[in-house]
Amino acid sequence: MIDFRVNSEMLAGALALASGVADRKSQVPILANVVLRTDGPQALFIGATDLTVSFAATLSAEIRHNGGVTVGARQLFEIVRALPATELDVRTAEAHLLEIRSGRSYFKLLGLSDQSAPKLPDHREVAFSAVDGAAFRDMIGKTLFSVSTDETRYHLSGVLFESDGTRLRMVSTDGHRLSMAERTMACPKLAQSHIVPRKGLIEINRALETLEGQSELGFAQGHLFVRIGAVCLAAKVIDAQFPPYEQVVPKENARWLDLDRVALLDALNRIKLLSSEKTRGIRLRLEPHLLELSSDNPDLGLAKEELEVAYDGAPMQIGFNARYLIDVLTHIDDKVVELGLNGELDPCVLRPKDRTDYLSVVMPVRR
Repeated sequence: MIDFRVNSEMLAGALALASGVADRKSQVPILANVVLRTDGPQALFIGATDLTVSFAATLSAEIRHNGGVTVGARQLFEIVRALPATELDVRTAEAHLLEIRSGRSYFKLLGLSDQSAPKLPDHREVAFSAVDGAAFRDMIGKTLFSVSTDETRYHLSGVLFESDGTRLRMVSTDGHRLSMAERTMACPKLAQSHIVPRKGLIEINRALETLEGQSELGFAQGHLFVRIGAVCLAAKVIDAQFPPYEQVVPKENARWLDLDRVALLDALNRIKLLSSEKTRGIRLRLEPHLLELSSDNPDLGLAKEELEVAYDGAPMQIGFNARYLIDVLTHIDDKVVELGLNGELDPCVLRPKDRTDYLSVVMPVRR
């Protein structure tokens, strides 16, 4: 039996993250649950896992009777979120039924023994390094969008982490575009690179966005651990070989254009309106002092827009998926970006002007 009193807002915050980790679509029902377990006279442990990503948190609570239970994460979160901000009385009755009381509101949820829940990765002996949470979150945002969503391409379904202890590099690719972010920061030194799965980084990003406190990073037991205060998330690294990404990044570019990021982004959003919904193919035509963007769709019509550029080289044309360029520009905050081009069959480079901590490579599309 478990019996405790806890603040509803505090519990709802933890359950919001736990319910994102729990797997509602799993064929194993227990993976859709959250574990509630007493952890001393004034602490409540909350845990959830889908066997790839795990969540653990300890909340302050008035413990009346020690015990544990596991119930549906989503159902418990929605109940607690709907209740007014107050203290909740929570206890188990017979057969692991979880009772929740708040004022005149009463709920009873079907539960299971907490002993039937999977064991979570233990973060208590992980060697953590304090990191800049805002910078780490920015790096996740700049790489997550180009992770492959094709489940058959296991080696591309996460972000590569490399670190020498003073500089962190994160790389992702789906085979059509590549993103690489670097920051100088104290971080765990890695003897080898690790691929962290997409879902793990999505949930870690949510935690970084919503929680306050020092962010800490650690790799151990085949997992990336991220701890923020009393909350810790763990993502099981992918056992696969990431492609030799450095071979994809052009060593030199014959043409470099300085472009206003917002003007280019707005133009791309307009031109793609008449592009094919399947390929979002557009053309860039470059000639002295002019960059023309166009889409020609036989089923819809033609769209063109011109931008003035400081360029006096030879004319060229190249095609791209507009969505890939838009994704990159959306995740850059700088006013001016640099576009590096070679031939019409060569990948382009997009990066913030005068900065080397981020770049994206986009493969061209043929006519």
